[in-house]
Amino acid sequence: RSVAIVLMHAYRYPEHELQLKQIAEDIGFPHISLSHEVSPLMKFVSSGETTVVDAYLSPVLRRYIDRIAGTLEDAGKRTHLMFMQSGGGLIDSKYFRGRDCILSGPAGGIVGAIRTSEMAGFRDIITFDMGGTSTDVAHYSGEYERSFETELAGVHLRSPMLHIHTVE
Repeated sequence: RSVAIVLMHAYRYPEHELQLKQIAEDIGFPHISLSHEVSPLMKFVSSGETTVVDAYLSPVLRRYIDRIAGTLEDAGKRTHLMFMQSGGGLIDSKYFRGRDCILSGPAGGIVGAIRTSEMAGFRDIITFDMGGTSTDVAHYSGEYERSFETELAGVHLRSPMLHIHTVE
């Protein structure tokens, strides 16, 4: 049970989204994604689609994170749990959202490939990550290549991501 709230100029005037959030909370929605928090930029369609993706994925992700944290806690492990984001950086599990995880696996592969190649003395590389359903390719020449708007499976996403070309 999740809801995405997307209003056209919320990136600049979030008050109405916050009022709608209160109504959604009163109704009983346990997860609410607001466009001014998820993608606080112009371009209504891509911000809206990003917010809907976040509303869809965040509750599933939260259950998964809570299960991992609970397992570690049950084992007596005190740890700072962090997750890889699509942009190539780590984020504390408390702040990890659906919009952050879209290409987090391939991003982790790129970060690992870069670190490994640098240890071997190479700075310019092309990464090639073949999985069961797709292949992810990226380029590195001394700095990470990022994109802030991406189309994946016909959905326009506005979230920082490493520039990854997926071949399906």
